[in-house]
Amino acid sequence: MIICFCDNQVPVFWKGTAMKDFFQNMYKKPRFVRRFVLCFISVCMMGFGVYWMDRLAWGTDPCTVTNLALASKFGLSLGNMQAIVNTLMFIIVFWRDKKQIGFGTVLNMFLVGYSYNFMGFIMEKLGVDYHFPMVAFGDGFVLSDFMWNLGACVVLLVFFVFFASIYMSVDLGTAPYDALSKIIADSQKKLSFRIVRIAWDVGFMTMGFLLGGRVGVVTVVMAFSIGPVVSWMGKKIQRFLN
Repeated sequence: MIICFCDNQVPVFWKGTAMKDFFQNMYKKPRFVRRFVLCFISVCMMGFGVYWMDRLAWGTDPCTVTNLALASKFGLSLGNMQAIVNTLMFIIVFWRDKKQIGFGTVLNMFLVGYSYNFMGFIMEKLGVDYHFPMVAFGDGFVLSDFMWNLGACVVLLVFFVFFASIYMSVDLGTAPYDALSKIIADSQKKLSFRIVRIAWDVGFMTMGFLLGGRVGVVTVVMAFSIGPVVSWMGKKIQRFLN
């Protein structure tokens, strides 16, 4: 953000219609209330999905892997750690591309992590066992704990992508993590957004691994596909939300 000062030493960005336009653009959307409610629900569902993926121990999305590793090192909950990391990212996004900021940006910054915490609180109070029973189908096939987990991971991946796509489709702003990859892609012309996004996710996956985070099959799949898949599905869903 370029800040210029006038005679009374007040930044130009904070004067005139600039700030007014910035805030108005956050909510001047068709069917804003509908979009906001869908965004709120979707972000919470994403947090619940991340919680269950983490419990199944097959890894989570690259951003969460890094945040979980940092949370463990600093003795913080995921919600608090994500709030700190997202705030730092938000500052960069605000500086470089304010048009990507909206109410959805704020919801994603805080609700994914705290929804994760809330689901953990509920499961702890209910005393839920995360292990599935072994079920035999005749003498030749046993549905083991591994098979249950594999099926659950597939369901959770679809669940996460579906709600992430709705979140993107309501067009109320972008999560700081996602916005930064777009800012990087837009700052150069050699690499497509798809390549930049995959490199961004792989970078965070690697960082999470080096910090001691749990990198699993789900993490690898998400690192190489979650951005393009969510973008593709979001375009399909968007026509039903307008």
